[in-house]
Amino acid sequence: MLRFDPFRELEELQERLARAFAPQAQGGPRVYAPPVDVWEDEEGLHLLVYLPGVEPEKVEVVAEEGVLSVKAERPFEKKENVAYHRLEGTYGTFARSFNVPSTYDLSKVQARFRHGVLHLLVPRAEATKPKRIQVQVE
Repeated sequence: MLRFDPFRELEELQERLARAFAPQAQGGPRVYAPPVDVWEDEEGLHLLVYLPGVEPEKVEVVAEEGVLSVKAERPFEKKENVAYHRLEGTYGTFARSFNVPSTYDLSKVQARFRHGVLHLLVPRAEATKPKRIQVQVE
């Protein structure tokens, strides 16, 4: 179970503000935060990061010091002699970080990418897995 993080709402607000004031207005790259589903089960902590249109080689996952970070890029390739009427796709770069409790082992993160969805599995740390105790009979 994930513990209550009092700074989570502040982080989400910061991400929304960053998107609102992204350098896109000055012609720079756009920064966005993709939707993420997080849940846990007996295997560990699961994160699904939705990255439609992102090439797998443009995805970077880093796990260090209790933080799991995901970075990716989906560049916009403007075509010549094309009149764009609407662009609702998400383009640019993004970076998201997640604080992971010590009950999970960041050294054993597994990452799979399929159909534009990055699935990360952070297994439970061995010390936190239930252990069966043999009862000695005398």
